Amino acid sequence: MLLAGTAAADDAVLQKPLWEIGLFNFVASLPDYRGSNESTVYAFPLPYLVYRGKHLRATRDGVRGIFFQNDWIETSLSISGNPPVNRNNKARAGMPELDAIGELGPSVKWFFMGRDPLDQLYLDLSARAAASASFEHGPQVRYQGIAGNLGVVFYSQSRVRDLGIRYHLSAGAYFGDAGYHRYFYQVAPAYATPDRPAYTPKAGFGGTYASASMQYEITPTLALGFYSRWDNLSGASFVGSPLVKQENNFVIGAALILKPWHSETMVNAEDFD
Repeated sequence: MLLAGTAAADDAVLQKPLWEIGLFNFVASLPDYRGSNESTVYAFPLPYLVYRGKHLRATRDGVRGIFFQNDWIETSLSISGNPPVNRNNKARAGMPELDAIGELGPSVKWFFMGRDPLDQLYLDLSARAAASASFEHGPQVRYQGIAGNLGVVFYSQSRVRDLGIRYHLSAGAYFGDAGYHRYFYQVAPAYATPDRPAYTPKAGFGGTYASASMQYEITPTLALGFYSRWDNLSGASFVGSPLVKQENNFVIGAALILKPWHSETMVNAEDFD
């Protein structure tokens, strides 16, 4: 591990603006849904806000309110979401389209080796209520069930911070109730075909995942990011659905991050945003 010469140097590394406004230019190849053998490439710029408040945090991963934290535990409220499924998906031909889905709920992080400002290793347990949203015929929001995950996460910037690099590794498992799994994997009798029999999934295990990401800061206002994830559905409660075409999916993405605007106020940054 690379060590800073003084505590003052450590503090300087961890000081970041209270807020930043920038542009997140990304390209990513995503499966239409976990288990699909079809994917969609997304490429467009997104504005983003980073806010490093004491009780409210906003990063490119979402917005969360911090309810409680100490050296070992952090409880928060997180927001996440996924894009709609491509309407040209062959496995779902003739079936209703899947709208964009958003998820909101509590999460608990357990830093079982204690919280470190440069390297964080923790257990993450999250449970989120999911809702789909469509605006094609006016705003329509529908509750779709409960999703969650349990994983181990490691963030580090101490080993290669002199190079301006931070990285993340994580692995864990997904879970969901019957409603959430039905949204993606149910085949109602009305949409059954000889090659796509009717199917109703159950609640339970939703597969495993492993992911890695890296961010390289070229300058204080310009960075490159890379992300990859492997999803495996072996043993998932819905793996028998005819909509599951393969048990392994891979996600890859890259981003050019511009950070031209930021506050003069600096804070100690505990998050790896």
